[in-house]
Amino acid sequence: MKSYLDLVPISAKVHRKQNRMSIICIVLAVFLVTAIFGMADMFIRGQILQAQQENGNWHIGIQNISDEDAMLISSRPEVATVADYGTLNFRGEQEYTLHGKNVSICGGNESIVTEIFNVLDEGTFPKTENEAMISINAKDTLKLKIGEQIVITTPNGTEFSYIISGFMKNSANLMREDVYGVFLTTDGFRTIYSNETDVNPSEYTMFFVLFDNKGNIPKEIAEIKEQYGLSDKQVTENITLLGLMGQSDDSFMAQVYTVAIILFFLVLMAGVLMIASSMNTNVAQRTEFFGMVRCIGATPKQVMQLVRKEVMNWCRFAIPLGVIGGMVLVWVLCFILRQLSPQYFGGMPAFSISYPSIIAGIVVGLLTVLLAARSPAKKASKVSPLVAVSGNANDLQPVKKAANTKFFKIDTSLGIHHAKASKKNFILMISSFSISIILFLAFSVTIDFMNHTLTPLQPWTADISVISPEDTCSVKAEFIEELQQNPAVKNVYGRMFAYNVPVIVNGEEKVVDLISYEDMQFDWAKDYVLSGSLEKAQSESNTGLIVFEPQNDIEVGNVITLNLNGSQADMEIVGMLSDCPFNNRQDVGKLICSEDTFRKLTGETDYSIIDIQLSQNATENDVNEIHRLVGSQYTFSDERMGNSNTRGAYYCFGLFIYGFLVLIALITLFNIINSIAMSVVAKMKQYGVFRAIGLSNRQLAKMIIAEASTYAITGTICGSVLGIVCNKILFSKLITYKWGDAWSVPLVQLGIIIVVVAIAVILAVRNPIKKLEKTSIVDIISVQ
Repeated sequence: MKSYLDLVPISAKVHRKQNRMSIICIVLAVFLVTAIFGMADMFIRGQILQAQQENGNWHIGIQNISDEDAMLISSRPEVATVADYGTLNFRGEQEYTLHGKNVSICGGNESIVTEIFNVLDEGTFPKTENEAMISINAKDTLKLKIGEQIVITTPNGTEFSYIISGFMKNSANLMREDVYGVFLTTDGFRTIYSNETDVNPSEYTMFFVLFDNKGNIPKEIAEIKEQYGLSDKQVTENITLLGLMGQSDDSFMAQVYTVAIILFFLVLMAGVLMIASSMNTNVAQRTEFFGMVRCIGATPKQVMQLVRKEVMNWCRFAIPLGVIGGMVLVWVLCFILRQLSPQYFGGMPAFSISYPSIIAGIVVGLLTVLLAARSPAKKASKVSPLVAVSGNANDLQPVKKAANTKFFKIDTSLGIHHAKASKKNFILMISSFSISIILFLAFSVTIDFMNHTLTPLQPWTADISVISPEDTCSVKAEFIEELQQNPAVKNVYGRMFAYNVPVIVNGEEKVVDLISYEDMQFDWAKDYVLSGSLEKAQSESNTGLIVFEPQNDIEVGNVITLNLNGSQADMEIVGMLSDCPFNNRQDVGKLICSEDTFRKLTGETDYSIIDIQLSQNATENDVNEIHRLVGSQYTFSDERMGNSNTRGAYYCFGLFIYGFLVLIALITLFNIINSIAMSVVAKMKQYGVFRAIGLSNRQLAKMIIAEASTYAITGTICGSVLGIVCNKILFSKLITYKWGDAWSVPLVQLGIIIVVVAIAVILAVRNPIKKLEKTSIVDIISVQ
């Protein structure tokens, strides 16, 4: 042996069991950091992919500039692409038609299709003014092929002929509005646009800018604004994409970044306290060993170096294992994400490497270990050689105050007394408990954030809607029976609408939309009843439900008089709903009744809209068959793509948010089990002495339970108080700041983490108690 440090591998072999729990703690801490950072990295990648597919891969859009200025901007070294883009009849309201159906016309250069929106599906981008790309829904419905001719008719009757050069992907808007899409070259688009208007192209052209240098995009945007004299109204930022890249100056994104920093430090503190608690117990357990090292001539400084090297030796195994475990978890979650939403996340690599998470795991792992080793190393260096050789190295500190037996029996009182005997250890233990609770309550705010930013699909959400184009009751009721027989249809239900119906209530004139529900929709409405009887409206004639609106003072119990088709009828309001599937219109109430009541009042028998929910195995051929069944006289609104967008975003966010919380709960469980188990192991000799003087196994078990409960109860109280404060701060920054919601105590989350702590304590004391019962007094006292 050339150095005291050569004792490290020897000590590691001798104390393999004692070191095992410390190594597990380091692995868990690194695993926590790597998994959380990896999940965050994958989440951001997934959100960037989704943002690029939904809104396009652009950073800013510039309006009202000349083609010359656009060319100058594109020549800047930090700009990758500048693509011009214009639209006509985007909402299908101007009666540009292709084969009698509304068509949305877009125009731009090739980069808008290949780089910004990435919508090219087949063929090539148009090369001349007389060529065009058309959407897949037009191709499938009209049975078109590349090279065939199409004719677009404008509102004034002018016709423009184009040769099909390729096909572009459907967009959610095209499918929802039931319109075709056509893409022209810039010159071709401006030709058709200028034929209809005399507006300057700069007024209807948007130039999308994609930056190449992503170092400081806000600075580059500011320079472009200043150089070309652009106002804020002229420049539109893609805040979602820039925010995900960390390049947004948006004040709300700044709040999000602040919350991320706070959570990062909470994770760091959790790792430090977890490892520090474990190492402190480990060093206390081997006090005699360090004292003997002092006996053979080691200085306090050399003992500190010995502890640090021992810790770093653990890291050689623990950090790689923690990093690998974290990455494997991320891969599993990414695999689940690709299965849940292949449309958006199918392009995510199967075994993607998150370098930020690996670096964070290694750096934070080393940092937490070095910080955690400071106190135990100092403690080890102060061990007296005389104490070590006397065999009393593991004695408790001098007793200043006897255990309080006023409220508890001696065994329970001793357990509580032992927990508080060492103030440093007591503070470290309850801090370790507290930080886990604080971290869980802090992360739980992200659930509220998710529910505000993303709206999950409601049970009444339709995949396909057949809508009357004139908003009348003209969709044949017979379709319901026919569609119910179709195996591709899961649910089908219709609604009848009577818009802007004058009513008199309490002597005042108001306007409402009268809407019919059938049994399935009444069943969905049960969760939204504020007051009154849903069943009464469903079964009794001339009764209805009012949907709550702040400006509407119609109440349950009111009898209103409706003026329909020149005749009047009374209806009793028997219930109130908090929400319904329809958007609010200012100063127009929403009145819901049964189909029988609606038909009796209006005389209508057909529907205004029929909603269809498809079965999971429904194919495009099934959808086309349904389309052929209902014909082309109705608006065939296909919501599947929009629903997929919503579902994909919700799955992505939900998977990672709940993954975070489950991970934190598991770390809390393991941390508490490990901390209590090691604390008990470190005091084995003391328990052996108690056995020797007459305490029974049952009394020792009570001591251990009392000691563990003292840590748990105190840590839970401290963690809950600080966690609630932290939860409120983060809630105000993420939720109240943006949406104005008032904060309330997170009782559900608090209850969950308290249950986790209770389970952890129960599991933590079982093995030490069993070990004490099976080990002889002599073996316990002589344990090293």
